[in-house]
Amino acid sequence: MIPKYEILKSFVDDLKANPSKAWQLQIGNKVKKDQYLATASYKSLSDSLNIATTTLQGNTSRRELYLPLMSELNQVLIDQGVLIKGEVASALEIRRNAINWWKSLSIEDKSKLETFGNSIRFKKYISNWRGGDNYKIVYELGEKFNKELMSLGFLKRDYVPVKDRSELLDKSFIENQKKSKKRWEYLRNLQLESIDDLLEPKSSDEEYLQLKQLVAATQNKVASNSGRSNFRDAFVHLSSFLRSQSIEESAPLVDILNEYLLVRFYNDYVQNKLDCEDISPASVQTIVSSIRGILKRAKSIKGLGFSSFYDTEAIVRGRVTDTYKPYSKKEREIIHKAISSEIRDVKRLLLPYKKSGLGQNPLNQNNQLIPGLSTEDNAKYIFENKLNCIPTFHHTAKTIEENAFLSIVGKLDIGLHELYKNWGVLPIVSADIVAPFVFRLAQITGMNADPIADLNVDDLVIEHPATGRPCLRYWKERSTGGKELHLDLFESKLQWLTKKQSTEVKDIFETILMLTQSIRSNAPEEVKNTLFIFQSLGPKTYGKITSFAITKSYTTYSNFVKRNELRNEVGKPLKFTLTRFRPSFVSELVEAGVSIREIQLMLGHINIETTISYLDRLDFNRIARQKLKDILNKIHSKIIHPDKKNKAKNTYLNNKDRVIFTTPLSGCANVFDPPEFIKKSNIYKKGQPCSQYNKCLSCDNLMLIAEHLPMLFAMRRDYLILMQRNRIMETPYGFVIEENLMLLDEILNPKKSDFSKKELLDGERQSNFEETALIDGATA
Repeated sequence: MIPKYEILKSFVDDLKANPSKAWQLQIGNKVKKDQYLATASYKSLSDSLNIATTTLQGNTSRRELYLPLMSELNQVLIDQGVLIKGEVASALEIRRNAINWWKSLSIEDKSKLETFGNSIRFKKYISNWRGGDNYKIVYELGEKFNKELMSLGFLKRDYVPVKDRSELLDKSFIENQKKSKKRWEYLRNLQLESIDDLLEPKSSDEEYLQLKQLVAATQNKVASNSGRSNFRDAFVHLSSFLRSQSIEESAPLVDILNEYLLVRFYNDYVQNKLDCEDISPASVQTIVSSIRGILKRAKSIKGLGFSSFYDTEAIVRGRVTDTYKPYSKKEREIIHKAISSEIRDVKRLLLPYKKSGLGQNPLNQNNQLIPGLSTEDNAKYIFENKLNCIPTFHHTAKTIEENAFLSIVGKLDIGLHELYKNWGVLPIVSADIVAPFVFRLAQITGMNADPIADLNVDDLVIEHPATGRPCLRYWKERSTGGKELHLDLFESKLQWLTKKQSTEVKDIFETILMLTQSIRSNAPEEVKNTLFIFQSLGPKTYGKITSFAITKSYTTYSNFVKRNELRNEVGKPLKFTLTRFRPSFVSELVEAGVSIREIQLMLGHINIETTISYLDRLDFNRIARQKLKDILNKIHSKIIHPDKKNKAKNTYLNNKDRVIFTTPLSGCANVFDPPEFIKKSNIYKKGQPCSQYNKCLSCDNLMLIAEHLPMLFAMRRDYLILMQRNRIMETPYGFVIEENLMLLDEILNPKKSDFSKKELLDGERQSNFEETALIDGATA
């Protein structure tokens, strides 16, 4: 085995031969500070060279060997400019990371950097970036990078900071405002009755001159300055939209206006601006209303040929709080990565602790700390050899060893709880420990926040007695705030789970039960059976066992965002809440082409109308339009390239043995020998099996068993929905529906049916998970 000293010497020799490697060494705090307040990180070197930090710090009997080598190492860092006199370690470490990052960027990479206020958004790219009095060196480095971007033409040379713009107001801003105001007044005073009154677009450098003239004419309808300002703002947004559509700024009004303009403006411009948070939800109604007024005014211009347009409603419900806004695909990906990573980290804390054997006893014969031995490795020595690997805390410490351990930790650059986690020890079952499992459950089931928080330890049913499928039992609060009583399995709300879901949900339940096993016995009675419980870290409630249902600890969300540095698509901190998982779950179902009926079942909605209304609130118009476009393209391609497959010739049988054929609604005694009223219909072809399943209920060949009841109940349910949603009863199909409902009543009414009440009850419950073609056909 190579001696530790030789390993360090070889490392230092290599660094001296290749001094540029100095920028790859992490920087840490110096124990004994002189002109230089920082040094090469002892912890980083210890991890890479497998040499104890105490040895590197010279806290051993062989200090005369190691200290000179560390001095040589630090001298290389000084020569290379990594270490600077009087600069603290944290500032130098940020500076080192920033320089390495900048060197790794190509010219193209630099051209794509996000900026704000004519400066690079350093916090997006550099961990812990900050300027200020103690970090002046970091601020100066940032200014150097900005100047380089400016020289490359990626930042403005004539940019004026907001704080300095007041000096220029009198010189430029106010003068331009006056010119703009006079121009709008001039355009308002022009007559605009026919197409001949429009100004020639090429007579001015103004963008969309004829459109601007139309907007000015529309302003005459309002007297207030604020009302006129609304139309000017609408013109700015509409101009931006036209540019995005590659409409030339000199385009005449006749080339700009069309019947779909307002719809496309809202769908393709407003919605995107809302998603990027470039416009506020509160202003959308005003913008759309103003453009609607502009288009109405255009209809009165003679000779323009613009007589109508499709209107649209600016629905922005939920966007103010993002309650109904799904996470974008990119956001879902980074959230999933963060949740999975934290779950893995927590699971590692459940593994048995393995002793490292590091460090030495830092206590003398009088159980006092020996000066110079307050290191992390020696704290670990006490933990492993004096505390039996059992975590201790400031409010629980009693022995000399426990207090010595805490004293050493207090001198380190890391918190007690974070230290335990780094060692693979579960310090306390806090909200942040439990949170990723709560998030994952919401992510894979689409359940609302309150039902998840209210889950009990026995609410996972692996095999439902009626269906054999796994499910989650949960309660849903009534409008009065009271809870539904948990009477039996069927009277609970059921969240049905796919096989993959049930595997993950089972793992979540089992892991949480393991995590909370040590605290559950001491939990208050009101939360003892609640699945997601944790210990408070609050100064006044430290160690108190509570649940998400009681605390509504939303700070857990912000902690999760900060820990994982989650950002939305425009680089801002992600607005992360549990409620957004439900619409995100639905978004994934819609994108996957799942039917409304299946979405209804996954969401646990009793009535499909609730599901449709929910989808409306989630605003899936763009997804629906894309799917419609794909379907139309598919239909179009089939028309152009028809399938030339040879159709198999029909074969049929005589049913001499009375074989029972299965149809969607029932069993048929002879599908090849229907009754006379079927044979006399225009669509029946002799020798072919009967396909008029909508008439099965009145057929003499009808054979029903209890297994058919769920579909029959589903059929009755969807007939009733059709009657409520449209005027189908006034069409020729109304008679068929009315007749079938009467026949269904004979079968499903407990007072008339030959089936038992239990069979009918089971059939009706299972009908929620049956899908007919009635609703989809009616809404297509």
